[in-house]
Amino acid sequence: MRCLRRLLSITWQDHITNRAILSQAAMPSMFTILTQRRLRWLGHLCRMDDGRIPKDVLYGELATGTRPTGWPILRYKDACKRDLKACGICPADLEVVALDRENWRSTVKMGVLLAEERKEMQWEEKRTRRQQSAQPAPTDSTTAYTCSKCQRCCRSRIGLYSHSRVCNQTTD
Repeated sequence: MRCLRRLLSITWQDHITNRAILSQAAMPSMFTILTQRRLRWLGHLCRMDDGRIPKDVLYGELATGTRPTGWPILRYKDACKRDLKACGICPADLEVVALDRENWRSTVKMGVLLAEERKEMQWEEKRTRRQQSAQPAPTDSTTAYTCSKCQRCCRSRIGLYSHSRVCNQTTD
């Protein structure tokens, strides 16, 4: 993102979001690029002959050993399964779909585009919710806090507290 900002002559003082910069540069996000590359490599592995080392490593299981307790560190196959689900590809049908290289490439490309659009919509919804919650609640004009000594009206209880400290010092 820093390189894109430099290429487009955009500084952080311009307050332009990363999504706006990506759309201006007509580039997908880094997560999208990684997902697409990971899925294309997965299709390549599925088309490999049995007995090849990369395929054996991906499909292999350890005979002994345990994983640490708690939230386990994600394996490569876990990330691939998450990407498949995000792109709308059933992990059970992976080997059948990946056999045809051209079909697999187009399926991955469309799935990644749809997943990116869904993710962007979720980000936008989250952003609007955050902005709505950040807006101050409408204040009721009848709720006024008045000082008992000088009868000054304050907008909030904390404002009245702050004023009363000053008011008490001047009257003493």
